[in-house]
Amino acid sequence: MMRYLGVLLLPCAALAADASRGAVVYRNSCGVAYCHGPEGKPGRAPGFVGRRLAREAVIQTVTNGIPHTAMPAFEKLLKTEDIDAVAAYLVSLGGPNAAASDASAPRKLPPEIEQGRVLFFDPGRMGSCGYCHEVAGRGANVSLALQDLRAAKLDLKSVQTPEVVTARPAGEDAFPALVAEKTVARIRVYDLSPRLPVLRTFLPTEVTITPGSSWRHDTATGLYTSTELGAIDRYLRWMQSGTIGKP
Repeated sequence: MMRYLGVLLLPCAALAADASRGAVVYRNSCGVAYCHGPEGKPGRAPGFVGRRLAREAVIQTVTNGIPHTAMPAFEKLLKTEDIDAVAAYLVSLGGPNAAASDASAPRKLPPEIEQGRVLFFDPGRMGSCGYCHEVAGRGANVSLALQDLRAAKLDLKSVQTPEVVTARPAGEDAFPALVAEKTVARIRVYDLSPRLPVLRTFLPTEVTITPGSSWRHDTATGLYTSTELGAIDRYLRWMQSGTIGKP
């Protein structure tokens, strides 16, 4: 009996080793800014925690990418064994009670709503809404998510930004910022001066934070025409109306 138990444990140990290696590869190649979130959490792209994924399907997606999306093909970027390890890691994030899910299958939305969704997450528009905001588990959780705006009137052209502050690092120019973390050990802020927000970490003695900033939300919405903003507004209102999570 023990002999057979040892034979059974060998594949399990190999899978665990693959998942451990895959976690490292994922952290360096997938769980980076504006892609999938750390430890399989949602980022600008979908998360994987609690989802039941087929290993072969994951390998296929990672190898070949998803056409017409921001998901690239890693066939020439990663070794085959690294792709296999990433797949093992993502499958392991599902857990025993994971719900069935296909990471590559987009949700079906009404055409007029889909137009706004595409604009919100537009991968070809540097600085699009999804680089800072999260909707239904997708996007970057830099600033207010849709659920935080449910009680507010959505007016994309005149959104107020009282949470934006001014950060003045020692020996550097000041820049507009969003505070991500402030403790006695460190201060982490999103630098809003570039088109894509950059997470920066300082010692408390290295930076001064003061309320207010000259940065305005129309710096971001200026990437879109009035017609496009109207489409995005329809998408957000549709998601906000209680249809979140429905097919």
